[in-house]
Amino acid sequence: MNRIHIARNRQALGQFSPEEVAEGLASGEFLPTDLAWREPMETWKSLGEFTDLPPATPSLVPPALPQQSADLEMAAEPAWEHRQQLGTFSALVETLRQVLAAPVATFKAMKREGGHTTPLFFYLLVTTFTTWAAMAYQLTFIMMNPEAMLGPLAKSLNTASLLGIQVVSMALAPMLLILVAYCAAGIFHLVFQLLGSSQPFEVTFRAYCYAVAPASVFRLIPICGDFLFFIAALVLLVFSFRETLRIDGARATIGVILPSLLCCGFIWAAGALAAGAVAQGVLK
Repeated sequence: MNRIHIARNRQALGQFSPEEVAEGLASGEFLPTDLAWREPMETWKSLGEFTDLPPATPSLVPPALPQQSADLEMAAEPAWEHRQQLGTFSALVETLRQVLAAPVATFKAMKREGGHTTPLFFYLLVTTFTTWAAMAYQLTFIMMNPEAMLGPLAKSLNTASLLGIQVVSMALAPMLLILVAYCAAGIFHLVFQLLGSSQPFEVTFRAYCYAVAPASVFRLIPICGDFLFFIAALVLLVFSFRETLRIDGARATIGVILPSLLCCGFIWAAGALAAGAVAQGVLK
């Protein structure tokens, strides 16, 4: 039987025997859409139209070893789950990249069990750093123009007082962030239970931590960082809850948007009250 000429994207791949073509189709080396010709054909045809090729020889490639399977699993789910193997810093950076660049695939592969500690540690590391950065920006703006930022309170606050408030606020930030994580995840969990989800709180909490922490990276951008963080968090939370709670996009969107809009005003008000209480304590 004549050898078969194969081309792809107008580039000749060579001449092959029918057996080689059959094995190439089975292995993926050749595609059914590749063009092929052999004597005495008048025109080129796609390989998918060749019905007289011999059966492909069974592959002798062994199945993936356990370590290879583990590597594939590590590549799919958040890298932070494997920080012992990858190293803490590398796993943190890779998880941020995974969630921001491919959120759907990352959350789809994320384990729905494993406890609260691992995702909470990741959330706390990232959000504490970004919160401190946002607080530093705010302090800089206040010191540049205290009257515009503080109003009448500016007259009673000197540089030492502002720095004191900053230090106390930064010290309290990690504890407040943990409280916010559990409260917010609890609210989302209740809403999604009402919307028909049957997943345990652990799943909701893990999804929340792995979504909000990468979104908080936008807080590193001065001036508009908090706004970008809010938008990014909404988007990533929709993806995370849709994939981990196994619900449709409409319920995921409703379950994220409604409580977020209702709670953001409360959170901002609570933050303002806390800042005021700290300021009064420093001034006494």
